[in-house]
Amino acid sequence: MKILFLMILLIDPSALLGKWTLTFAEANFNLVNSAAFKATPKAQQDEILEVNELYLNNAYYEFKKDTVYWADVNAREKEVVFKKGKWMIIGDTLRIFDYDKIYTYNYLIKLNGREDELQTRMIFPNGDVARSKETFEKDD
Repeated sequence: MKILFLMILLIDPSALLGKWTLTFAEANFNLVNSAAFKATPKAQQDEILEVNELYLNNAYYEFKKDTVYWADVNAREKEVVFKKGKWMIIGDTLRIFDYDKIYTYNYLIKLNGREDELQTRMIFPNGDVARSKETFEKDD
């Protein structure tokens, strides 16, 4: 029974190959709909919205053999930053090794439907898993 359960958790790395574009970022949605955001001065709200728009319009992952390319946003400079790193899957966890920062990002991942929708939830350094998820759709 344990083996069957572990087999269900395993994700075939080849299923991630290709480009995935962000379609929904739950944390960003929750932020702009929060009471704290609404209590923030208008100028600050505009800055937050500008950075959110940059992220929502540009975020993607492109998985190749053992290399991943992605877009992030430098919030201070309000610009899109293109990144490159190595990736691997261990069970249901995606590990991305950022070449620029010499840092590892961990995500709990789930493939939905016909494996054309990818959901990620950040795993923090202390092991906690984010409540908010990001949803990506596979490009054709």
